[in-house]
Amino acid sequence: MIVGVSPAIRRALALAERFARTRLPIVLVGATGTGKEELAQHIHERSGRPGPLVDVNCCALPRDMVESLLFGHRRGAFTGALESTVGHVERADGGTLFLDELTSLAPEAQGKLLRVIEMGEVQPLGAGAKRRVDFRLVSAVQDEVGSALETGRFRRDLFERVAGAIIELPPLSARCEDVLPLAEHFAALGGRRLEAGVEGVLLCHSWPGNARELRMVIERAGALAEDGVLSPSTIAEAIAQGRVREPRVAIPSDALGTLLRTCQAHGWHGGRICRTLGISRTTLYMRLREAGVSLRQVQKEQVVRDCSRLF
Repeated sequence: MIVGVSPAIRRALALAERFARTRLPIVLVGATGTGKEELAQHIHERSGRPGPLVDVNCCALPRDMVESLLFGHRRGAFTGALESTVGHVERADGGTLFLDELTSLAPEAQGKLLRVIEMGEVQPLGAGAKRRVDFRLVSAVQDEVGSALETGRFRRDLFERVAGAIIELPPLSARCEDVLPLAEHFAALGGRRLEAGVEGVLLCHSWPGNARELRMVIERAGALAEDGVLSPSTIAEAIAQGRVREPRVAIPSDALGTLLRTCQAHGWHGGRICRTLGISRTTLYMRLREAGVSLRQVQKEQVVRDCSRLF
């Protein structure tokens, strides 16, 4: 299920709907955790193809077995091949083949995959004849696909063949309006709900792990909460529990606006701001410093202004 209200998600879904029933191979581009697997599932469901969705993580294919796993082999094709095996490509016949982390595919398999796509035929290792296969190809790559092409780690002719249509999924930090709907969705999956005021805490985090990180935070918060209601402080604790020396990332503009509006609403009183957002003073000072704002300087200027009104 794809959840989101941002223009980026709406566009991705619109493109997925438009291309789903065509024969065009599709490449999904986005950082890890942005929802490429879910979008591939959505495309398969909308394709109308009766066969299965075969999900293959190219990173997990052992290099010495990649061709056997993808294209299959016949008994006796190599030492240890005691039985014939149907490969992922053949299993996807009539359905969809989803190749995740495509640019990690071993070079020796890239040329054979290109021939399979071009000819619509697969020849298992040790087989004397080829077999016709009809599958829809959906691939997923991360944002550094350009460097893989430039360095030759991935064949440009193969990428041009698989990229019949390209759908981009931006990081969660670039679509802040999706954070709350996703959090509500993940909470509901666990039979929980968000307490009023959690949006400020959620938007103050940069979500480097994208939607996958958000889901883990909500699940962790559910384990910390006793009554099934996820409060701002519980969400903040769940975020902190999963943070390991997280590099500082500029606060998204929407999150910065939320932070500054909260500060102004509470007269720049650190304690009240932290209680409202469910964050520590250290986090507050860090976020304001990243935004180029000194809480102490603002407080000092406010005291001077208040005193000036008395005389």
